Amino acid sequence: MTRPPDPRWDLEERRNARIRAMRKERSEPVRRRRPLQPVVLLGWFAGVIALLGVLILIGFLAFAPRLMAWVEDHPGSIEHGVVRDFVRWYSPGSLADEPADGDGQRVTITIESGAKAADIGQLLFDHGLISSRLAFQYAVLEADRETTLQAGTYDLSPSLRPSEIVAALRHVSGPEVAITLQEGWRLEEVVGYLGSTTLTMNLEEFRTMAQDPPADLIRTYDFLADLPAGRTLEGYLYPDTYRLFVNASAREVLDRLLQGFAEHFTDRIRNGIRAQGLTIDEAVAVASIVEREAVLNNERSRIAGVYLNRINNPDYETVGLLNADPTLQYGVATAEHGEAPVQEWGTIEWWAPLQVRGADVELPDRLAGYQTYITKGLPPTPIASPRSASLAAVARADTDSGFYYFVAACPGGQRDGSHYFARTNAEHEGNIARAIAECPAG
Repeated sequence: MTRPPDPRWDLEERRNARIRAMRKERSEPVRRRRPLQPVVLLGWFAGVIALLGVLILIGFLAFAPRLMAWVEDHPGSIEHGVVRDFVRWYSPGSLADEPADGDGQRVTITIESGAKAADIGQLLFDHGLISSRLAFQYAVLEADRETTLQAGTYDLSPSLRPSEIVAALRHVSGPEVAITLQEGWRLEEVVGYLGSTTLTMNLEEFRTMAQDPPADLIRTYDFLADLPAGRTLEGYLYPDTYRLFVNASAREVLDRLLQGFAEHFTDRIRNGIRAQGLTIDEAVAVASIVEREAVLNNERSRIAGVYLNRINNPDYETVGLLNADPTLQYGVATAEHGEAPVQEWGTIEWWAPLQVRGADVELPDRLAGYQTYITKGLPPTPIASPRSASLAAVARADTDSGFYYFVAACPGGQRDGSHYFARTNAEHEGNIARAIAECPAG
């Protein structure tokens, strides 16, 4: 009979097997695990981060052009700092405060009430006044945001920087600019010249106020008190050099020119005009003709005396006719160019030499008063802006010498601006013959 295995023997056998295995392990070389070094771990982590950074940068650079294109289409987005920082990093030139062009030609734009900066920027871009809508938007932000932009009509130039355009639209005075109006310019020449400066005022607005001055402006200056109804400010835009703010309004510029007249229209001139029996407007009309005729200062009062003698003695040889060529030139130019756009006024020759004898010049009925070889008395308006010397010449006009005629002299064969004066037509004809003999080619 077979006996069953003794469980105690199995337990003992297993214990002995473990002991033998442990002894065997002790007899073999010991293999120890080396712990992972922190420097290695840190280097591995940094490498992973660097790789991820490179991958992100490559992806960002590939996407950046599309992002920049979107920003350019939505310039208002640079109000957000992160977008502005991106543009500064990726395309800083897009924010440069540089003019679109060196061309100083004026462009008239109208900003509607309530227009946003982005809409204004698009308008400026469409008219070639800016080369970057982002640069304009950035200039707006730098100038304390878009709510300060004012509606209105402006004359701007592509030679202006975006920041200067923003200043104009905010009605900030801006830097000063010097302008110089020449003696003897008619109103259209003044406006044409102002259009060639960096002033941002609207020329059409200036023209309207100069040709149809508002009542409150007339009331501001006492020398305009007797200005006939419907009269322009011809003759009162005083010729001088002025310093004006580049963003001055049309009214501010006009006020400054009229102040120039007031400063030079002294009490002595005013009293002398009154003594001549003239109104201020009549005196300005005579002075404007003197301005166009006289070259030498010492002849101004004598030339003024010739015209006053003709007016005051209508029964004498000249029968009250001024026979003044400058009035004809004024009438001819007005008839030919009076309807020309204001933007063209600076390119027109307003004092072209007469092509026929004075008495043969034909003017339309509305300008007949400037045909002073046929129509007696003064022209309907002054014809140009006289300097103070011409105004003073009228105030102290030399009427006592009794001269009624004068002709350009040519002493020694040279035109020096002097004239030969005469009391009678016979003397005048002799002076004409003398001048021709001196300068036969003239």
